[in-house]
Amino acid sequence: MWSLKYFLLIFIGVVGILQLAAARNDWKGFSFFPWRWVTAIVGAALVIFPLVVYFTWNEFNTRIIEGSQQTGSFVISGAAAILFTAVLSALLNARRMKPDNPPPQGMDAFRTHTFFQAFGKPGSKKRNG
Repeated sequence: MWSLKYFLLIFIGVVGILQLAAARNDWKGFSFFPWRWVTAIVGAALVIFPLVVYFTWNEFNTRIIEGSQQTGSFVISGAAAILFTAVLSALLNARRMKPDNPPPQGMDAFRTHTFFQAFGKPGSKKRNG
C-alpha cells in the first residue's frame, strides 16, 4: 500500500515538473492550458503538493522501503506521468493546434505541435521526389 501512495506522489510531482517545463519553454503542445501563467501555477502546485504530503504525513516517515522497490516505483511512475502528460495534452490541444508546417526536431516540436502531431502516424509526412 505504501508503494502505491509513493507511486501517486511521484506521478503527481512529475506531471507538475513537466507542466513547469512546458510553461518555461513555451511548449504549447505539451501544456494542459493555453496560458503559460496558468500552466506555471498548476505545475508549481503539482510539485509542492506531493512534497508537503511526503514530508508531513507521518505514515511516510515511519515506514522503510527497500531501495529496489523505491527505484522501481519511481521509474514506473515517472514513465506513466510522461505518457499521461503526452496523451492528455495532445487530446486537450488537438483542436487548438493545427499546424501546417512539419515539426522541428527534438523538444522544440512541442512549441507548435502536440505529441501525436509531432511523432504521430508513421509515413504521414510528405516525401520529396
